[in-house]
Amino acid sequence: MLKLTITGCTGRMGRLLLREINQSPDVELAGALTRTGNPFIGQDVGNLIETCALNIFITDDPKIAFKEADVIIDFSAPEALDRYLDEALHQKKPFAVCQSSPSEVQKEKLQTASQSIPLLMAPNTSLAVALLRKLSLLTAKVLGTSYDISILEMHHHHKKDAPSGAALSIAKDLATLEHLKHNIPPYPSLSPRPNDHLECVSIRGGSVVGDHTVIFASEKDMITLEHRALDRALFAEGAIKAAQWLSDKPKGLYTIDDVVEVSLCQPS
Repeated sequence: MLKLTITGCTGRMGRLLLREINQSPDVELAGALTRTGNPFIGQDVGNLIETCALNIFITDDPKIAFKEADVIIDFSAPEALDRYLDEALHQKKPFAVCQSSPSEVQKEKLQTASQSIPLLMAPNTSLAVALLRKLSLLTAKVLGTSYDISILEMHHHHKKDAPSGAALSIAKDLATLEHLKHNIPPYPSLSPRPNDHLECVSIRGGSVVGDHTVIFASEKDMITLEHRALDRALFAEGAIKAAQWLSDKPKGLYTIDDVVEVSLCQPS
């Protein structure tokens, strides 16, 4: 039975992940970590997710939370990442980073950490979004330079980052193509639109879980690839699958694409 510790356990995704783990026959909870000063510290996780006592108590000490874990799933805030990563390195624990907006300095630190532990970076843990990214790159390769490419994403009004991590990851992959390589984040809209300009548009409103659309538009037609999240549980399920996949991997830096293991035929 794979044992998981969740950081950022009192947040929206943290609580959802705790519920999914509690209901899963394949994994079990080893620890629950939150920020110092959180009122849930010392309480049984069962109180947090409104179920029976689980005999796992919420802590702000990563040393305690990580001790029994096989894999750590990080849904914390960027300001907590460095401390948690340091302890994961100290204990040699596989570490899955599922927050969407680590800084560039933190990304470099994660790259360095992957030389010592298995480390997965997944700004979006939906396996279907990973497939959308692969399909978008394949479509761009087939269509060539005559199509303008726009990425449109919409999330609930509480989301802190824009564009979303998933949208930026799609754009980053597209920007590996020769005719788009001059594009740099955050890929702003420009009008009039230059040739070979990659556009990324963000909308925030209501309680939208997460919509991502990639639009290929030419003078004569338009192709649209879309993924719409209907239930946040899919992100929790994806995070658990990612942790299971990461648990027996050698040290190195991985992405959700490695978890998906989708093989797409390359255009001739």
